[in-house]
Order: sequence, then C-alpha cells, then structure tokens
Amino acid sequence: MSFPQALFSTPTPFVRRGLDALARAVDLVMPLNAARRRELPDACRDLSALLTTERDGLERPYWTSPRLTSAYLRYFLPWNLVRLTALLPGLPLTAPATRPSGAEENGTATAGANDEFLIFDLGSGPCTFPLALWLARPDLRRLPVTVVASDSAPHPLDLGRRIFDALRAELDPASPWTLRTLRAPLHAAPRLLRGRPRLITLGNVLNELEERGRRGGSVRGRLAALLDDAARLLAPGGRLLAVEPGTRQGGRLTATLRDMALGCALRNDEDDEDRDGAENDWFEPAGGSGALRFRLLAPCSHSGPCPMSARGVTAWCHVNAPAEAAPTALTELSRAAGLAKESVSLAFLLLERLNDNAPLSARPADAPFRTGTPARLTARLISDAFVLPGAPGRARYACTEQGLALIPDAAFLPPGALCEATSTPRVDAKSGARIMTLPGREAAAPARTPSRDGASPRPAGQGRASGRPGERLRAAPAGRADKKRSTSKRTRKR
Repeated sequence: MSFPQALFSTPTPFVRRGLDALARAVDLVMPLNAARRRELPDACRDLSALLTTERDGLERPYWTSPRLTSAYLRYFLPWNLVRLTALLPGLPLTAPATRPSGAEENGTATAGANDEFLIFDLGSGPCTFPLALWLARPDLRRLPVTVVASDSAPHPLDLGRRIFDALRAELDPASPWTLRTLRAPLHAAPRLLRGRPRLITLGNVLNELEERGRRGGSVRGRLAALLDDAARLLAPGGRLLAVEPGTRQGGRLTATLRDMALGCALRNDEDDEDRDGAENDWFEPAGGSGALRFRLLAPCSHSGPCPMSARGVTAWCHVNAPAEAAPTALTELSRAAGLAKESVSLAFLLLERLNDNAPLSARPADAPFRTGTPARLTARLISDAFVLPGAPGRARYACTEQGLALIPDAAFLPPGALCEATSTPRVDAKSGARIMTLPGREAAAPARTPSRDGASPRPAGQGRASGRPGERLRAAPAGRADKKRSTSKRTRKR
C-alpha cells in the first residue's frame, strides 16, 4: 500500500455534466414560474432553518409544501450530490459474489452473467444516493444494477425516480439500471425487500433514527436493529455505507454505529442523552451470539475503539469534501440565500459483511492503542490545515490507533487523506493530541510545551485536555467544528 491515499476524487467530466443537467431535470419534474424562482433563495433559507435550528416545525413533513420541496430539490439535493460524488469514486463499495476473470480490483464492480447486482437505499428521499452512485461510479453505471429506493414518503421517491429517468435520458440512455421504489418506514423496509443486496446505503438517515429515539425508544436499539437487518440481508462481502453531515451529531452517530458493529467499548457517555447502562458497557456486535459480522473498511485507520469517543475529547470525526464540482447556478443560489459553501463536511462509515464462519473474537483488546517506542502508524486526516505555533508550515489533526494525533507541516496532503506518520513522545498542550511526524519531515515537530496553566499536558485520550481540538478543526460554514454551533444544529438533511 502506498501513501498518501486521497479520500476525495476530482470530479470527472461526466459528473460535472450530471450536476449541470440536474437543474434541467428538476425544472422538468417540478417547473417554477418567475415569481417562485425569485422567491427561491428565501425558501432555501427557510428550509435550512427548519432542518437545523427550528426543528419543532418538522411535525409536518416539508415534502407536503411545494415551496419547500422546490428548495430541497434545487439546493439540498445538488449539494448532497456534490458531497457524495466527491466521496464515492474512491471507496471499495462492491465485492462480486463470484470472481470471474477480471473481477473486482480496487473497489471496481464486476458481475457474472447470472449475478444480480442489487443496491438497497434506506431513507432514500428523492433518490439522492442512487443518483450519486449512477453519476460517480461508471463501473456500476454500465452494469445491469437494480436499485431499490425506500422511504416512508411516496412523493420524494416519485420525484427522485423521475429525476433519474431525465438524467439517464440526457446523459447515458444505454445505462441498464432499474430503479424501483419501496414505500415503507425505515424499520419495516428491510423485511419487505426481495433479494440479497450487494450494497446497502444510508444517506442522512442515522440522525433521523436519533430524532425518533428522542420521541420514544432507544437510539442504540434502533442502530442495533439496523445492523441486524444489514447482517441478515447482506451476503458475505456485501457492504454497508452510511453518510451523515459532518456535524458533531453526525460524527457521534457514525462513531456509535462503528463501535456497535465492531463490538467496541462505549467510552464516552457525557453527551449521550440515550444512555441506558454503565460507562464501560460493551456493545453486542450485530449478527447475534456475540460474533462479529462486519469488518471496517473506511474511514478508520484501525479497528480499536474510536479515539473520538474517548472521554474528554470534544472533537469528532468528519472530513471536508471540496466543492469544486458545484455548478455556477448552485453557488449563485447559495450566495443569494446566505448559505454559501467553500467545502462540504461529512462523516461516513463503510463496513463489509464477513463470512459467518470467520473465527473472530467478540471484543477487541482492552488497550488497543500502542504506547512506548516510536512506531510508524497509518493516520486519517480529519481537519483542515491550521497554523501551529512553533512549527513550520500548517498542521492537521488525524486519527490513529494511538488516539487523536497532531501532524505538523501537513497542509500539502489532500483533505481526508490516509497517510503514514511516526509517533513521538510529545503531546500538544492545547488538545492533548499525540504529535506525529510525516516521513522526511521529522524536523517539523515542535518542542513539547506546558499547558497554559503550567500543568503538564496529558496524552491523547487520557482525561480532559487543556484545550479543545474542535477549536482548531475549521471546516466550511455548513460543517464548522465549533461545539456551540454544532450542538444547536441537528441536521436532518436527506
């Protein structure tokens, strides 16, 4: 494996054409008169407030309002596609049930002659995930794929299917995809599916599970049921991909789903309003009988408990996707609505279904982080670059099996990249993160400094640090890692 490995992909000409064509497809499906078009920025702003700071208004679904539906299709849908089409090309999404000559390599899909390729999208809304997969994955687009898009609301499903038909007619009429819709609530849809999917996708669904949990029931219970359904439906090698907004809520929910799937200990209950048990309870892995049934594929660099879930860590796992593929019309609408973006923030989790006979322990080691002598570790970058006093260049935060890491002189690396770094004995006084260095840049590490109150800085993951990593994790306005702002914006954008 060579490093660094970029997480996000440069938009292809087909993706750019598709995002441009989306506006025409939406106009075809839901035309706007001149007055409605002039009022569109206000509608986008109102829907944004409804989905974040004014959530009490969601008692009545926004899909029942033509004004808000139009805003969703013209603002939120294209921005979600910008985000997903940057992420999806680089992920190993598929594993063929059979391996004929020329089978899967580096996540590229291949199907045998009689091999059904089924994708199951839960909480699909206007078919956002299917649209993104069709645009961003040419290896899938050329296969006879069947997509089942499920949602409790029929109206967005119908709109999404019609948008897909319009895009295919304009961009690739020969694509042999079949898009079916299934009207069913999230908990019932898996029981109604016929066939075994190769890929299960969830776009902005976990936050809806939490919202429902607040109205009754356990959030962890809903996540466990989701994993059980996925373990039952997926054949060995099948994949589960969940993508959430890069808010604190989105990062926490994907981390919880991750730890539940892997049987990791719950290590941070401070902000969990759904806590039912003791501090160090172990999650029961999906699949029953204490057996692990999933393997972690991305974004993590290790399979131990998530360092971002450690007590005292106020940052959360998220990455910032570039917004360079956004069409001009979309950026102009965003500015007019006061919702301009320079990048789009996301949190995600990709799991692989394991063989039932795989000999696995139900629990990882109690002390998953290596300590002591310096070791070269795999690290996932999880912040934008920022100035680090006393060090050259700009630094980034990263996640490693030793916990939260701070890597100086790392601005040249792509956002969200997977890289190799060498652990040092030094710890950042502000965040408690372990300072690591990139190969050939060992001189960039600053000297260890005391914390502001004169106390010795604490190693990452050991108690509350003197500062907050989130204060340096600067994202786009929509995903800024600021605790006060993020906790007030529980995003439900599908």
